[in-house]
Amino acid sequence: MSNAPHLPGLRGHAFAARSSYRQPARLVTREGGEDLWVDMQNDERAVLASAYLSDLVIDPPLGSAPRKVTFPDGAVFETTDHAAIEALTGQTRGSLLHHYEGFNSRLFGVVALCLAAAWVLWRYGLDIMAAAAIAVTPPAVIEQIDVGTMQTMDFTMAAPSKLTDTQKRDVEKVYRRLVNALPDDVRRTHSFELLFRDVPGMGPNAFALPGGTMVMTDAFVKDFPDTDVMAGVLGHEIGHVVEQHGLKRIYRSLSMYVLIAFLAGDVGPILEDVVLEGNVLLSLSFSRTQETEADEFGLKLSKASGFDPAGLKRFFKELDGRFGGSEPPQWKSTHPSSAARVEAIDAYIDGL
Repeated sequence: MSNAPHLPGLRGHAFAARSSYRQPARLVTREGGEDLWVDMQNDERAVLASAYLSDLVIDPPLGSAPRKVTFPDGAVFETTDHAAIEALTGQTRGSLLHHYEGFNSRLFGVVALCLAAAWVLWRYGLDIMAAAAIAVTPPAVIEQIDVGTMQTMDFTMAAPSKLTDTQKRDVEKVYRRLVNALPDDVRRTHSFELLFRDVPGMGPNAFALPGGTMVMTDAFVKDFPDTDVMAGVLGHEIGHVVEQHGLKRIYRSLSMYVLIAFLAGDVGPILEDVVLEGNVLLSLSFSRTQETEADEFGLKLSKASGFDPAGLKRFFKELDGRFGGSEPPQWKSTHPSSAARVEAIDAYIDGL
């Protein structure tokens, strides 16, 4: 015989079979041989449905949502009295989860714990995920990122270089001296290629892509013909490649997006944007920490190649004179200010 207690009136609401009319009702139980017989009655004590307890389908608890009891003929009884449902079935399965789903003071602790976990993931986990992603990224994919980014640049903002062959050769000589001064293992594991583009609106600039492609604008070559300045800036960009800053920024910026996309089963647009179009890469900026690392790398490489490392300092002093008043505050910028970089370079050169 069942040990479930007799429930003379478990209150709730009911939907009769094949009816959308919601009405007050109650469950009434009585012994039915080896099983418990359950009647669902309305307020007039008319029986809306009946069945053995073992034939009922009872939804598991879910927060404060009503529990549904479905009869074989499709009639439904619902109630928020979870304790009475557990008494009816004699089962507490899911009750612990239901207990924690309820609103109580522990909820604030759970929220705080989730926020703390999210911060730890953002502060440390993304770097670990990015490092793991870089380790398994095939070289062909990195090369394709460079190709896609250059195609996007050439289509949207860049024009073929108008520099003379002599101007290009002068820059390439500086570049080759820098690359040849790199350790053998670095040159074996990285590809380096220098390209020239006329990019109106970008001004004197140079940048590096993850696969080792570097672009120098015509404006830079014309405005800064000093080989020491060229060496400092190109050494800085080589530092971005060697330290894999580009890939780290891509994977950090897209790690959460990629994770969600993998869970949702749709990664096509992400891979298309990064690998084929390069729009994401063009929109990213290196962090202040990475910029400082690249500055220090460029200073060491310039000195090792026989150039004056103060050339990088002269470059940033010139930028500070031109644009220092229009640079955003440090807390709003991904790059250190030109003035701050000049001070840091002075301190670093003194220690070389």
